[in-house]
Amino acid sequence: MLKKIIIGLLITSSLFAENEIWKFFKYSTAYASFSLNAPRHQDDRFAIVGGLSTGQLEFKREKRELEPDFQKSLGIRKIGRFKYEPKRGVKNAGNGGTWYDGSEQSANENATFGPVKGWEFLAKWSEGRQWGDDYLNQEYWLRYVGEWFMIKGGYTELGLEDVQYVHGDLRIKKSIGGLNISAGVKHRQHPVYGFDAAILDTTWYRGQWWNFAEDAFGIDDNMWFDPTMQDEDGNWIKQQLYEYDPVTGELREIEGAGPLWNEGGEYWGHDWLWRDEDGRIFAYTDREYFLYHFPGMLEEYIDEVKTDLGFQRETSLVLGADFYHYDENWWLHAWGNWMPYHYGHDTYSYHNADSYKQHKDDKRLPHLFEFSEPSWKAWNDYDIGAIFGVKIKDNLGVFSEGRYLYYWDKPAYDLKFGINYQFVGW
Repeated sequence: MLKKIIIGLLITSSLFAENEIWKFFKYSTAYASFSLNAPRHQDDRFAIVGGLSTGQLEFKREKRELEPDFQKSLGIRKIGRFKYEPKRGVKNAGNGGTWYDGSEQSANENATFGPVKGWEFLAKWSEGRQWGDDYLNQEYWLRYVGEWFMIKGGYTELGLEDVQYVHGDLRIKKSIGGLNISAGVKHRQHPVYGFDAAILDTTWYRGQWWNFAEDAFGIDDNMWFDPTMQDEDGNWIKQQLYEYDPVTGELREIEGAGPLWNEGGEYWGHDWLWRDEDGRIFAYTDREYFLYHFPGMLEEYIDEVKTDLGFQRETSLVLGADFYHYDENWWLHAWGNWMPYHYGHDTYSYHNADSYKQHKDDKRLPHLFEFSEPSWKAWNDYDIGAIFGVKIKDNLGVFSEGRYLYYWDKPAYDLKFGINYQFVGW
């Protein structure tokens, strides 16, 4: 008997779970798409390959062409549709509606509250190339809107804007007609933002930079010299170089700076060449290496340092307002969220980055900056958005829509406005 009861309970719970899962995904839409666009035109580039000593230059033409732009997208979504939004999906395609292709930015994806109560979700992944720059955009969130509260969790990555964060949002809300006012807490985790190379690693500018370069980048420098610049005892023979004045034609002393010259412009006769990790020479002087190679190598090194530090955490107080009105002649949907006060949980959380910004504004040396313990800090993070449309006449209308996100001094935004006129007769 006990066995039958257990089996009956398992079957009942399985059917209940299956029914709940079906209800959760009912009316959701899954999609996949791929788009391809011709690349932007690039003018040819010329390179000098010989003739510097004869005056008859030899050159080659380098034909440049970017790879084509593309986007591939996957997604599944269940989001209530506002009345001003076009109908999308299989049922409406070709009947005044359009397909989901991953490029759309529905207002409800960014607004705090949707037009319906209950569960909503979005999972959207896009990878592509735009004008030669590869990007990855991802957005995943799950939201529940109740009578007096809202809870939401998700992950956002905007590749071209370099914005990435995980977030959890819990609020109470009050509805007054078409206005929703909300307050609560929002927790975010993100890569290290707000700290530059001067604070993330001080050894590259406070010690001997050539030793730092060898250790950090896996490269090697070796001195070369002209043996005729040494006497029999191996001492350097200092020589003065001259050049013709381009205006008077007279001979004048060269006043130089850098590894080939001392303060008086005397030639020392030696420098350093640089080899990569495979032993290939890629720079013949310190000046060449430092001007053309060191900055890019340092940037990649600092990016790795940021990645190794992992995600940083802040918990913020959040205040929000959403307004929605729709009728046949005009509609307005606007929303905004403001986070004025934050608790930074980690050393490299943004409470310290905001203090470091003031430290730089005061023109104090980066290495003298003192990190604070986890604490509360005031700065302004916010996001706003709006959609507005007016039908002036049956065949004439204007519209505008846009959004602006400003987190950790990193803006991400888009804006669109226009006018439509339909010719209906003469």
